[in-house]
Amino acid sequence: MTITRVVGKGRTAGLAAGSFEALRAAYEATAVDLGTGDGRFPYQLASEEPARLVVGVDALAEPMGERAAVAARKPARGGRPNLLYVHAAVEALPSELRGVADEVYVHLPWGALLEGIVVARAAVLEGIARVCRPGARLSVTLNGEIWVESTPARYAELPVPTPAYVRDVVAPGFASVGIALRDARYASAADAKRLATTWARKLGHAREHPCFVQFEGVASAA
Repeated sequence: MTITRVVGKGRTAGLAAGSFEALRAAYEATAVDLGTGDGRFPYQLASEEPARLVVGVDALAEPMGERAAVAARKPARGGRPNLLYVHAAVEALPSELRGVADEVYVHLPWGALLEGIVVARAAVLEGIARVCRPGARLSVTLNGEIWVESTPARYAELPVPTPAYVRDVVAPGFASVGIALRDARYASAADAKRLATTWARKLGHAREHPCFVQFEGVASAA
């Protein structure tokens, strides 16, 4: 399967397996951001550590377009040669992404990715686990704000992901795909504001203490 790379607004291009492997070999480590939205977070990661390849993945290509166009420029104009935006759903990731990530991030997911994590849906958790190398670190932040006010109809029946719920339902689901979770916790306001995502910035400034639930995990070394 060829990776579908987002290269600008409304523009994508295929990236063959060999090209991706060559790109990855040029860097010391690889980080993958699943459900990246507009791609702000992976852009910051790529900016902070030029020796790390960063891959932002989302089921919607359009929101990534503007940031992808910037990343494709020359470095002096904001380009990030160590950054790749990929159009794919977590349940159907390109085979080239299997086992590539030293770090996996899922920050404030929406849609099927959020639902899949909250109800521990096998196809979603398997997709997350699939990108992990043995021993990879996973970091997840869920937006509990959607259950605080005017819950969207789509999520009306979705359980509220409290730390206790994560321990009892989500953690066993991740364990079944080889990822051991640590205890979940509510993020502090400072933690929320440090998340380099557009949604975190909006919610962090709109609430004195955003209701974000965070947890981390480690992929099995086996």
